[in-house]
Amino acid sequence: MKKLTIEDLWADAEFEPNESQRKAILHTSGPLFLTAGPGSGKTRVLLWRTLNLIVFGDTMPEEIFLSTFTEKAAHQLKEGLRALLGLVTNRVGVPYDISKMYIGTVHSLCQRMVTDRQLSKDHRRAAAPILLDELSQYFHFYHPRNFQSLIEAAEIPDVETINAFFGNLYQGAGSVSRHQAVMSCIGLFNRFSEECLNCEDAYSRTEDEMLKRLLKMYQAYKHSLAPPGRPAQVDFSLLQQLAFEALERFDGSGHVFKHVIIDEYQDTNAIQEKIFFKLADGYQNICVVGDDDQALYRFRGATVENFVQFPERVKKKVVVQAGDAKARL
Repeated sequence: MKKLTIEDLWADAEFEPNESQRKAILHTSGPLFLTAGPGSGKTRVLLWRTLNLIVFGDTMPEEIFLSTFTEKAAHQLKEGLRALLGLVTNRVGVPYDISKMYIGTVHSLCQRMVTDRQLSKDHRRAAAPILLDELSQYFHFYHPRNFQSLIEAAEIPDVETINAFFGNLYQGAGSVSRHQAVMSCIGLFNRFSEECLNCEDAYSRTEDEMLKRLLKMYQAYKHSLAPPGRPAQVDFSLLQQLAFEALERFDGSGHVFKHVIIDEYQDTNAIQEKIFFKLADGYQNICVVGDDDQALYRFRGATVENFVQFPERVKKKVVVQAGDAKARL
């Protein structure tokens, strides 16, 4: 009986990859850097590459970390992968289970990492924090009692002082808008969390008195999320920090996944890049896909430089750039 090949599956799916797509799909060892613009077929390439790793690359689904940035894209990846693996099952009768696979949005996978026994030194499941979405984070901060407690802890006299400080970045300098002050502080504090800022170190290095007060306010904000006797809460940025800290504590974190695949890599921020590189540290199989013309989440601290500079960051390792033209991936 003829041995099944990926070309057989391409024929079944009526898929004819171009040379760049074929090169990306069949790449199975070392870093992979893919530029992919609109209409390039990047989702199809990611799905076929993942199938190739599972079916022909001796990789279990749970040994693959596949991340993207929106719930819609995550759902598309899950359903698309199930459909393609169904083609294999129809051919050879072997079922494939992706229920244990790390596939989803960055934040959902970070939430899973925090409580995953296999990422714990003593294999104990940590308590899951309550995740505050962006709206919940805003209302927690905006609540009059919480807000007053935070500015008192930071010895900030009033809302006008905060708005005046951020006046060079936002409109409303010196205004009495609590909404403006809250939005400014949240933006700054999220960046602090994403950069894993050491408050004591930052406090000792700055001579800006207002910045020192905001650092105190940031610490008070984090304490407000974990009041004594109540379940801890985290915002999206702090959740990512928790996930990275969990990986840092576990010596084997770089060998949990044989392949780390990141979609929309141009939208990653500093803490996310640390997480991805930490996970890929053992096998060095990290694949990033992105388009430097479409950095959607720069307002969340995303930096397109993470994508543009990826080849330099994995220097001395094999990098394949599949296609010179973004639209041809």
